[in-house]
Amino acid sequence: MEPEQTAALVRGAAAGDASAWEELVQTYAGLVWSVARAYRLGRADAEDVSQTTWERFARSLDKLTDPGHAGAWLSTTARRESLRVLAARNRTVPTGDLAWIGPAREDESPEEIAVAADEEGRRDALAGRLWQALNQLGDNCQRLLRVLMGQPPPSYADAAAALGVPIGYLGPTRRRCLEKLRKLADVSEPAEQGHDW
Repeated sequence: MEPEQTAALVRGAAAGDASAWEELVQTYAGLVWSVARAYRLGRADAEDVSQTTWERFARSLDKLTDPGHAGAWLSTTARRESLRVLAARNRTVPTGDLAWIGPAREDESPEEIAVAADEEGRRDALAGRLWQALNQLGDNCQRLLRVLMGQPPPSYADAAAALGVPIGYLGPTRRRCLEKLRKLADVSEPAEQGHDW
């Protein structure tokens, strides 16, 4: 979202426009959640971080010095709150919650079901290798990749704010972390040119 659009939504939400608030939440909820999960907080702790971040944001709407960069404000607040939760609890909880499988459709043939089951097994095996490899990476790589995997994907400015690093750090570090991840998971380089891995 463009900074001008974000600033307009922040001003609208500060004035009591519920639809502006909803759009802000819809736009940035994934980012806030991914920042909390990047610090390997469990679901309950990540929900607490998200709720606290949004509460602080709501109280600060009319005090933001740069409302166009609300995503960076939310990222930074979520990062600080995540660190506070970790320090208070002095623990981390590994995550690996992948829900890949949905029910089969009734109109699928036995062959389609068998092929789907085979593909599902391969996906599960790959996902397992990737999660194991991700957990073997250093903390910095894990945080960076978890934040960048947020849905919707955060802008580099928001991701940099979430991680407390300069924007120019993200691209090269992301590339190095993904190379390490591929090697650890024994995954070959994507064949497609221009694939944004």
